[in-house]
Amino acid sequence: MSEPQAEAHERHRAPALWLVTTAIALACVAAEVVDAQVGVAVIIGTLVAAAVARLVGRGRHPEGVAVRSTWQDAVTLGGLAVAMGVLVFAPGV
Repeated sequence: MSEPQAEAHERHRAPALWLVTTAIALACVAAEVVDAQVGVAVIIGTLVAAAVARLVGRGRHPEGVAVRSTWQDAVTLGGLAVAMGVLVFAPGV
């Protein structure tokens, strides 16, 4: 494969990044069409799925989600999901 073709092929090898981007777009649509809590629930589900994927995919996988060490990524993503869940589903907030 020539160098430009290899570079173009590399750009599309992060399916997890595309799934996260799609989930964020779906969350925006759900928040607009249904309710803001539904949109946040989609984002929370995405964060939990990304944390699980990070725990399962050791090393630098899944590409687009792996940033730091496996445990640091998983704890950060899980912590964000818990914090968003507390804030969005707490009464009076």
